[in-house]
Amino acid sequence: MEIHFQALRAQRGVANAFIPLDKAADLVRASRAIVWNRKCCPEWIMIQKLDGCAESRRWIARFSLRSMTAIYVSHLTAAELTREEIATITKSIQQFQLGEGSKGQRLLNRGRKYGRSVSDPFFVAALDLFIKEEQQHSRYLEAFMQSQGIAVAGRHWVDTVFRKLRGLAGLELSLAVLVTAEFIAVPYYRALRDATGSAVLKTICKRILDDEATHLRYQASMMARLTAQRRRVFDRVRDHLHRFFLLSTMVVVWFEHRAVFQAAGYGFRRLQEETLFEFTEWDSARRTLALQFAAPGAHALRLPEEWSPAEVSALRSSDAPAAH
Repeated sequence: MEIHFQALRAQRGVANAFIPLDKAADLVRASRAIVWNRKCCPEWIMIQKLDGCAESRRWIARFSLRSMTAIYVSHLTAAELTREEIATITKSIQQFQLGEGSKGQRLLNRGRKYGRSVSDPFFVAALDLFIKEEQQHSRYLEAFMQSQGIAVAGRHWVDTVFRKLRGLAGLELSLAVLVTAEFIAVPYYRALRDATGSAVLKTICKRILDDEATHLRYQASMMARLTAQRRRVFDRVRDHLHRFFLLSTMVVVWFEHRAVFQAAGYGFRRLQEETLFEFTEWDSARRTLALQFAAPGAHALRLPEEWSPAEVSALRSSDAPAAH
């Protein structure tokens, strides 16, 4: 029995290519293909080129709606932390509160320049709302710290290094450094949530985690626009470099925030697994969206051999891209 796929090979410029799989082929890949074909009701999946301006407008609407549901954290909240808990989280929460409060002016300047270059007047507005949501996280943490008698830090060497890295080059490098911090923030806020018995801190962490999930989707969309026309070999080199930077950052974060992670039952291996999972999911979404941004028009697409059904799920509705 032979199973045929008709797959779009955007990076190679080959359209309507057939990929044969016979009985001797890899059984895992063949079974994956069968499952995909059974779940795929239409004969063809139509992939429409994503419009950059429309994408920016969607994110403006999304961030605007999220801002209306911001939680209120009072600096007058009653003391909830024990002495041991305060000793455990103080240096750690000070550093994250400082990092979340970046003004992002250089990032906005680069976003404004990129928006002009692609004739997208809404790009920098969406980016501005994204930065404001990050700053809101800093205000949540600051109010909680004040209520518990924890001082706000003026500066920290890790935050200084990250700010300098973001200022070294263009928009893509700035976003790569920023999203690296987001990957690690996900397991960190899970650990901070579980490290103490504070109900207020748990609420703050839950809200920030909800926001971070949206931020990762937004940054996947932005990065997809920047890398849509890049050749596949250069894209792979970029991914390897990004992964190396992420692993290096993970080691630094573990040593700086080990007390919080260990209080929540984390070891370094768990931190690594959760962080790399976030990176893999994000990169999968970025590559899928890049294919849509690079498409010259509507194309018939079937599952390519190197894709998994989970990666293609974002393509099943041309009206609802993965960034939604």
